[in-house]
Amino acid sequence: MSESLAAVVGGVEAFLLDFDGPVCDLFPSGSGSRIGDGVRTPILAAGIAMPEPIASTVEHLRVLRYAAEHAAEVLDEVEQAAVQGEIEAARTAPITPGAADFLAACARTGRPVVIISNNAAAAIELFLDCHDLTGLVTPVLGRPYARPELMKPDPFNATQALRLLDRGPASCCMIGDEPTDVQFAHNAGLSSIAYAKSPRHEAALREVAPHALTQSMSAVTACL
Repeated sequence: MSESLAAVVGGVEAFLLDFDGPVCDLFPSGSGSRIGDGVRTPILAAGIAMPEPIASTVEHLRVLRYAAEHAAEVLDEVEQAAVQGEIEAARTAPITPGAADFLAACARTGRPVVIISNNAAAAIELFLDCHDLTGLVTPVLGRPYARPELMKPDPFNATQALRLLDRGPASCCMIGDEPTDVQFAHNAGLSSIAYAKSPRHEAALREVAPHALTQSMSAVTACL
């Protein structure tokens, strides 16, 4: 059963924060189709067939996972295409309402924030720099290069974050907008706050039992 948002936030000493969703909208209005095509290009050039829906998905990380399993010889090229596409998207991605205030409130209250994302660290760092947020995040842990099997919900980056924070999982909370973020938190022993961007997202998030759920980052900030 979900706890109240205030109760969860009140026990948090440090946050692990997803990027695409709680911080920005990396691919607004279906703009991910371009990067989806880009990451497929090396696979097609190598003459490797892709089944549906891999052949048409706009979710480029699904293509990256497929390449790791079925097209290892071009995985590095696929990863490079993914990184470049994410960097380009980060240049124009709109910031999530309330995200900057949340990061500032964490800094004021002495709660470090580690961004943990399945996107590339280079894209995240560019976005933070563009919005003067770099000093509010320590550090950024992006997708392990060419190791998509270590993306969330695998707890690999949680282990790295807890080591850097010098804290145990019981004092840390993951905020994310995908079921995999909540599953990641469960796998790492963290509390979790699901950020629901829409009623459709909320239903899917409730199915994986987050500790709390919010429709806005401003609501989390208010609890701080």
